[in-house]
Amino acid sequence: MAVDQNEFTALILLSSKDSPGVEGSLRAVLEPFTLEIMEVQRIALRGRLILALLIACDPAHVLAIEEDINAFSESSGIDVAIDFSEESSR
Repeated sequence: MAVDQNEFTALILLSSKDSPGVEGSLRAVLEPFTLEIMEVQRIALRGRLILALLIACDPAHVLAIEEDINAFSESSGIDVAIDFSEESSR
């Protein structure tokens, strides 16, 4: 019999000028946390970057991840949005 497991994920959306190091800077913010980067989508068009990361993370880290990403957004001037969700993975 299969056991239902819930997976806690976060969708992180970033929008900025397309310049070297933007994705690396975001990944550096996430580095201290135990998480899995499940998918990355990157669109670079006319000098702009839209980056989407889907991560699986520990729900206990949500507040800290959100605070660190918001601090990164404020200090860098890069627009970042986060959407946390618990999904069933059968």
